[in-house]
Amino acid sequence: MTLIDYPTALVSNSLIRGNVADMRVAFIYYDLVALFISLTFAWLYSYVRHHPELTQMKKDQQHFYQAIKFDPIRSVLIYGLAIVATFFSIWLGTFLLLAGIVYHFLAYLRLSKSMRHALKVSK
Repeated sequence: MTLIDYPTALVSNSLIRGNVADMRVAFIYYDLVALFISLTFAWLYSYVRHHPELTQMKKDQQHFYQAIKFDPIRSVLIYGLAIVATFFSIWLGTFLLLAGIVYHFLAYLRLSKSMRHALKVSK
């Protein structure tokens, strides 16, 4: 979470100043950090899926992973697209960045629901 603090401050400062070049760099930097976090989650999901002994779910792991398996890949794609788009249009890049944030919120709700279901089945 502390990785987000600096890019957030960078984005807010560049928006206050209104310099387009600074805003482009700030948004790309924020997207790069978000992309790194998404890649980390993709690796973590994959690792836990291949090591089921690390979870409390004993029975319904396949249902759980089927529900969330593409979430990290989608977020990586959204942030990758945001980086590319920001080079051409700051507003499109900003829209994709915000779409990635909203997507994460919805994905975590789905993750939570799937986890509750899998834990309930496991008991």
